[in-house]
Amino acid sequence: MRSPVLSFAAATVALAACSDSPVQPTPARAVTPTAAVAAAPNRFVVELNGPVRADFAARVAALGGTVDFVADGAGFAGVSGLSAQAAAALGRQAGVGAVYDDVPVQLGAPTPGSELNAADVSVNSIANPAGSFRFAFQWNMRAISAPAAWALGNLGSPNVTAAILDTGIDYDSFDMNGMVDLSRSTSLVPNDNALIAALLPGRNQLDDLNGHGTNVATQVSSNATIFAGVNSRTRLIGVKVLGANGGGTLGGILAGIIWAADHGADVANMSLGVSGGIDKAGSKGFVGITNKVFNYANRAGMVVVVSAGNDALNLDGNGRSLAVFCEAPHVICVSATGPTASANAFSGPWANVDAPASYSNTGRKSITVSAPGGTGAGWVSSVCAHHLAAVSGNTIVFPCNAPPGFFFTIGIAGTSQAAPHVTGVVAQLIAKYGARNPARIKQLLLNGLDDLGPPGPDDAYGAGRVNLLKALSQ
Repeated sequence: MRSPVLSFAAATVALAACSDSPVQPTPARAVTPTAAVAAAPNRFVVELNGPVRADFAARVAALGGTVDFVADGAGFAGVSGLSAQAAAALGRQAGVGAVYDDVPVQLGAPTPGSELNAADVSVNSIANPAGSFRFAFQWNMRAISAPAAWALGNLGSPNVTAAILDTGIDYDSFDMNGMVDLSRSTSLVPNDNALIAALLPGRNQLDDLNGHGTNVATQVSSNATIFAGVNSRTRLIGVKVLGANGGGTLGGILAGIIWAADHGADVANMSLGVSGGIDKAGSKGFVGITNKVFNYANRAGMVVVVSAGNDALNLDGNGRSLAVFCEAPHVICVSATGPTASANAFSGPWANVDAPASYSNTGRKSITVSAPGGTGAGWVSSVCAHHLAAVSGNTIVFPCNAPPGFFFTIGIAGTSQAAPHVTGVVAQLIAKYGARNPARIKQLLLNGLDDLGPPGPDDAYGAGRVNLLKALSQ
């Protein structure tokens, strides 16, 4: 966690830079995790030999477990509830190549504030995102020349779909209402599903109990009532792979990629990862599955954008460690930029908005491009998810559940926020130049950058910081 959690008097919620807890996987069968290797308790990734067999779920159940998902296209499944001995027994069965301990992934927790903003929600700014109620807060959109691109009619297309792999989306909030295709969205987090059913009956399981996913989604595409996104017409699908506490597993995330590709996403945003990477030598099987998943997505024609991570590491020098997911095949890996100073982190004015963010991972060979991710001097803002959950005593409360006509602002800094700016630009490129050609879209993105560091690719900016207007002016 690189950016400080700040408190503000002006109706805000501040969230620290979105970093993941350092974890590394252990190939399973019957390996006990050490103190340095965290495994998700009783959760496993099963590598399949060929198509999943019809009796697979029954065989897992006979061993005391449950099948959480099957990603048949990439040849793996996720199961839970098995003992180490049962996992080893499953690994010896026909149709199973190996069983690996799943790996937990954990985001930082939000810190809610306690004041409200009144909103003029009568404004419809889909055709003019710069007219959104709080656009003055959005140094990030101005940094990538979004207003100039919007003025020329570049608003994205409802025929293009961006998948948000994250903590869910507050799908009927001011800026998300009508943007999310719930028929193609899903939750792969059983604990969250049960929590929503108990606390919020009738709500779709995609609902965001953490707030991170809603902030990320808003940067990609928004109907621009309160805050603008890079797009105002691009459709979103939510793929919940992290729960209310920001927790999930690597296996679940990989399954989410398969879901997005199989449900027609043109681009997927992954503002998540495994901090510190995973050990290539000790996890060859898991690394192999990861590569298969990203190759599957590429063959399906889906562009994948990933955040570089917030460990302030140079990923080029990681040796045996695999940078998850910047070293996965075909991805666009994004580092973060942000202001060095401001009068107010939300409302500005801000100084040097294109400075490399101190927390961001770097690496000339690893980083593809950079984008606004924010700092403690300048947050990336959005409306806070209504059902962001917090514990008060023995009760779960929703501190951002504002009365009608009011909203909370949330500010976040991290490469998690940089990635969706790139996803938004990619969605606009797809709208203009066509879908199902990831290599061409990536090259068009690279052709339309601002080269801010030393000439050519460099550690902090990669090939350069994204520029929506330049990318669409080719």
